[in-house]
Amino acid sequence: LDSLHLETNMNITKPDELTASVEQSSTTSNDSGLRVGYVMGRELLRESSRIDKVRGRSIMLHSLLSSTNILQKLILLRVRPASLDDLLLFHSKEYVDFLSTPDEAKEEEFGFGYDCPIFENMLEYALSMVSGTLSAASSLIEGRVRVAINWCGGWHHAARDSAAGFCYVNDIVIGIHRLQQKFGRVMYIDLDVHHGDGVEQAFSSTDKVLTFSIHRMEPGFYPGTGSTNEIGFGRGRYYSLNVPLKEGADDDLFRKVFQSSFPRAVKAFSPQVFVIQCGADGLVGDKLGGFNLTP
Repeated sequence: LDSLHLETNMNITKPDELTASVEQSSTTSNDSGLRVGYVMGRELLRESSRIDKVRGRSIMLHSLLSSTNILQKLILLRVRPASLDDLLLFHSKEYVDFLSTPDEAKEEEFGFGYDCPIFENMLEYALSMVSGTLSAASSLIEGRVRVAINWCGGWHHAARDSAAGFCYVNDIVIGIHRLQQKFGRVMYIDLDVHHGDGVEQAFSSTDKVLTFSIHRMEPGFYPGTGSTNEIGFGRGRYYSLNVPLKEGADDDLFRKVFQSSFPRAVKAFSPQVFVIQCGADGLVGDKLGGFNLTP
């Protein structure tokens, strides 16, 4: 389960019922007083279930949040539509045109195939995924919440002009660009078992975004990137931080690695906002992950 979690760093000085809940929950906060926003909408739920590999998971999660009364502790954020210009903040016009009008002759050129098969209305799907993350980012920029969550986001493999690893659009990169309207230093944290290659590549030449990824890296394991030697280029040199682990990593190892590297990175970079990709495929029992982390 991928998700996207955005948080400002203050240390740096059913469908019809859903719509009503968004309006009624605008001033809700949890027991700690922390204002946590949750992006949700009927269209976002429907579109997020159109890919076979992840069909129904966002709806299942929303139902779980509702049945456990967690929704009552969240500020439900209305989804704001995304535009073609939003997609073009990162993706090439040729790629966006392909999403709109697929051409089988160019399928391989744009990364489509087994992991990312062509399906109907791909452009609408991409716009919907981006709309959720941009809505989360905007809520932080406007100061409506301290933390914003888009559980339909986190598509970290897509490149500027190609789909990859079930990811048809890189909502994270586009969301970070939106956050940069207010926040000068953005730290991206990728906790997915797979390396966040698409996001790292997008910001590998800037010192305004620090990417930090803990992931599995071994011969034959997708995407095959994320070694300690990948540190960025030019002004972005040393602003890409990778911690590759082998199959079988457990809670103790993961915690040790995180606690030994993350605080130092934060201290050195002084981020104003965090963007966190919380892929759950590192949990024990995942068919593709290979880690032994517990919930």
